[in-house]
Amino acid sequence: MEGQDPREERAMAVGRISGPLLKANLERNGIDLAVETDLLYIDVNNSRIGIKTNTPQYDLDVNGIISSSRINTDFLTVNSNYNIGNVNITSTVGNLVLQPGSLSDRTVILGELEVTGDLTIGGSITLGDADTDGITLDAEITSDIVPDASATYNLGSATKNWNTIWVSSIDSETEVVSFDTNGAITLPVGTTAQRPSSLAQGMIRYNTDDARFEAYNGTVWTGIGGVIDTDQDTYITAEQTADDDILRFYTAGAERLTLSATGQITAGAGYVPLANQDLVTKIYVENNFAGSGTEIDLLAGTPTDNSWLDGAYLGFTDTDLVTDVLDGLNEAIDNVRNNTFVRSVSFTGSPTAGGEGTTVTLSLTVDGNPNRYDITWGDGSVTTGTTDSTPSHTYTSNAGSPYTVTVRAYNNNATSGTTGSEASATNTDYIIIYTADPVAAFALYRNASGGSSLSGNNLYVIENNDLYMENLTTNTTMADVTYTFNWGDGTSLDNVANDSAAGGVSGSRLQHTWAGGTSTGTGRDTLTLTLASHTTANPAVIPTSATKQLKVYDPAISAPNGLSTKTISFTGSVGTSPLLASGATDNTGSTSLSAGDSVSRTTSTSGTIQSSVISTYAYDADAGILTANVNGSADGAVTFDGSDNSGTYTSLVVTDEEDYNLLNASGSSISFATSIYHPGLFTGFKAQVSKAASGVPVGINSYQLSHSTTGSTNTIEFVKDNVTATPTLTSGTLTENVAGTYRYISGVPYYNTGSPSLTLSGVTLNNFIGQTYRNTSQVVQVVSGTNYEGTSQNAISGQSFTYANIDGTVSFLTGGIPNANTGNGTPYAIGDLTVSLTSSSVRTVETITSRAYNVNGSGSYSSQTEKIAVHTASQSGISEIAIDVSGSLGATYSDDAVRIFDFNAETTDNPTFNSATNFYTNNPYTEASDPGVVGTKEATIRIGVLEHNVEDYSTGYLPVGPNRSGDTGTQYFTMAFRRTTVANFNINITSTTGISGLWIAAPGTAIDSASSINGWLDTGIQYAGSGVPGANTGAGGNGSNGCASTGGDIIGTGVSLSGSYTQTLGTENMTNATGNVVLVRIALAANEKVTALSIS
Repeated sequence: MEGQDPREERAMAVGRISGPLLKANLERNGIDLAVETDLLYIDVNNSRIGIKTNTPQYDLDVNGIISSSRINTDFLTVNSNYNIGNVNITSTVGNLVLQPGSLSDRTVILGELEVTGDLTIGGSITLGDADTDGITLDAEITSDIVPDASATYNLGSATKNWNTIWVSSIDSETEVVSFDTNGAITLPVGTTAQRPSSLAQGMIRYNTDDARFEAYNGTVWTGIGGVIDTDQDTYITAEQTADDDILRFYTAGAERLTLSATGQITAGAGYVPLANQDLVTKIYVENNFAGSGTEIDLLAGTPTDNSWLDGAYLGFTDTDLVTDVLDGLNEAIDNVRNNTFVRSVSFTGSPTAGGEGTTVTLSLTVDGNPNRYDITWGDGSVTTGTTDSTPSHTYTSNAGSPYTVTVRAYNNNATSGTTGSEASATNTDYIIIYTADPVAAFALYRNASGGSSLSGNNLYVIENNDLYMENLTTNTTMADVTYTFNWGDGTSLDNVANDSAAGGVSGSRLQHTWAGGTSTGTGRDTLTLTLASHTTANPAVIPTSATKQLKVYDPAISAPNGLSTKTISFTGSVGTSPLLASGATDNTGSTSLSAGDSVSRTTSTSGTIQSSVISTYAYDADAGILTANVNGSADGAVTFDGSDNSGTYTSLVVTDEEDYNLLNASGSSISFATSIYHPGLFTGFKAQVSKAASGVPVGINSYQLSHSTTGSTNTIEFVKDNVTATPTLTSGTLTENVAGTYRYISGVPYYNTGSPSLTLSGVTLNNFIGQTYRNTSQVVQVVSGTNYEGTSQNAISGQSFTYANIDGTVSFLTGGIPNANTGNGTPYAIGDLTVSLTSSSVRTVETITSRAYNVNGSGSYSSQTEKIAVHTASQSGISEIAIDVSGSLGATYSDDAVRIFDFNAETTDNPTFNSATNFYTNNPYTEASDPGVVGTKEATIRIGVLEHNVEDYSTGYLPVGPNRSGDTGTQYFTMAFRRTTVANFNINITSTTGISGLWIAAPGTAIDSASSINGWLDTGIQYAGSGVPGANTGAGGNGSNGCASTGGDIIGTGVSLSGSYTQTLGTENMTNATGNVVLVRIALAANEKVTALSIS
């Protein structure tokens, strides 16, 4: 029906078959079924189907042509022609048999037949049906070719001959081999050197060197016909050229005698008669007898001591002529004279036996002075003119072994051929060379044939499995060999009888099965192939062996350690010695941490916060569920399915999966040699917890890894802190706490003794404590700061303060533990700090500075402004209680000068004084107190320097001192020293700025009235030369107030000073002064100073 679904049409057709035609399961109940009579016929009773026949004789009987791309049948019968296109006929079970109707019938193949595998044909074979057919054999024949009947069939014909037959022997059952009777046989032709190397008795050939036929008699080659010895060097020849008719007699390879056609007998060259019956030649008579008939030369004969070998030259014999001996002695003596004499040589070789490729080294022993050596090695190689006394040679072949070695030692500076210039030695059959040394070797395979050899980490076998050994031993060709193979598992040795047997070089691979219980554990078995015998190799190298190490695995070994044996740790912990602050936030719900515990700490707000990866692999990465737990709840999981599940699953990271082949039970990497699991048996994993930092809350958190079948790791806890910076300390106020005993210099106080200390108050800290605090006793540190006034020493030693030390009015401690979030956003005011001053020997002026510490590190220093003056050291520079006066000056006294306060109210250069006053003792400066310098014109000694000083020491300084800011104008320094019998002295002064004047006085002397400036003398004016100095001549002065001894001793004003300046009292003397005292007064304007001052 047009447009109808074909499936509906088929359903309708089936519907038309009804009634008794079909039974259940389409059974016919013994009634055949025909479609259009014989188009399709189903023989129900015989279980046959016929196509175009209603009498099928076979299971499927087709009367016609079958055209199909594939026929699959157990048996196919073709009654007539069967045309097969370009198809394959394949037997899936058993043999493929092509069988004609009877044995007399034929299976005919028209065209070419190609067989790619082996072809076995039973019965007789006829190849070709005419002599125009041809057979081409590309393959090699691997069996005998035997005729059906003896002496019946030919190889070739009279008109079609084989060109060359290559055979190693020709034999006959009749022991007779016939050749063409009308022709000739061409025997092998060649030189002596071309004789065959493999010899057999009965060989015949033509020798082109000797121009004769020769045969091998089983021992040596000998000539065929004529007179000749076995080694063919003694013989008679009839002629050498055509019809020369000369008989020639040879012995030892040399011509000895000829007999010409005319009967003339001629001796060989060099012939010398020796015995009474010897022939005497013409030349002998001419050479040995003078014309008078007197004998002129005789044989040397035998020496009296019966030996020619006890002298310098060893080559003389009894048969040498006397003249030759004399000549030889002369030549030998000349060689001795020229240091070219060579008496003898001998040698040894090492080794003297070995396989092909052996290198032999000779050790030469010489008597005399040879400088060159020629070595004939016996294998055709010659070393000429070497200077090496240990020459070497490599024998590459064993043809002709053993080899005779000859060494010639000579001096090439001697006249060639002279007696005593050379010696030689020969060791006959000395070097034995065998075939090349065999090298035992083998490979292991998992297959009987093909495949790749096992190496490296593939050298293993699993219990109850097989391996195959392939023998790779070299240099065994043409030799009879035997082997043994030790499989290393305690089984008996396998013996290999020859190279063709299984396990031999050309045999099949040798198979072995490892039984259960043979595993090697953490070790390996040693497999050994031993070449036990070899018929042509050097016996010294046999037996030789090769070994391989083989791992044997137990497939039933226990599983490795699971996740319950692994631990994780926190990574990326930051901060210094963090401890948990009291009241820190707990995000775990059940933390094991307590306040004061050491913790892992992070401040990360970006990236991830991670645990460590478990350090060794855990079992099992083939099955089970791995979960990451964060704060006690699952936060990522993966189901292991046998594939590589490495990857990230929320907070779970599987970093790696690894076969346990190179891991131990603990999951640590090991070498293949110590492995215990075969490849593919178990798989392990490494993992970690890694959560986005933004998702980790501030406070205490926990991580854990858990496997559904192999357990869980430990739980790690860490703290996410919200203080991320170092602390900020604001400076406070520094005041005096304990004054101790001051030291006063020029009325200015310094801390000295009595353990003085200061109080630092009003300090605040920010960014101090978040969720953790630092485990330290140095929470706040106070140290020396900046030095002033040229000092460099420290007023304090570094001091540290604990949490308890800095606890403020509002305590930040709970049970001694800092509270969370102290000074975090809101600065915390710490308590007052007591700062002790140094008791060390120092003289310094400096400030101090302080900083705080937290888990993130140390904050910046914050400096105080107060300058602290400490003077505990001995005085140096200018000391107002001891200005140096030379002990060698004058008499009576040896003490130093002192500064005096007597003129503190004076404001002029030359104040009046009481001549009766002993100024040395009346009012000197001391270090015990301030004499009252404020409001005076007293200059200041500061840090050993005398200076004009208007500093306000009452503010910004500790200790608090005098305010000199109002004491402007010229300031003065007055000192007194005492001596007797002194009229002249030196003032030693250094000042880079210059001074405003310097005067001296000797109260109680005539100078008091002679001076016109109130008894003072001016060092800036030169002494007048005589008398009492002083401008008041009416009072006995010499007319000048000057006291500088010379012009060079003048102490000028406003100029740099550095040196010793001599001053004089003229005709006066300190002996006459009150108390024997002289006064020195210095004036200083602003910025003027004196750095050194003394009297000498």
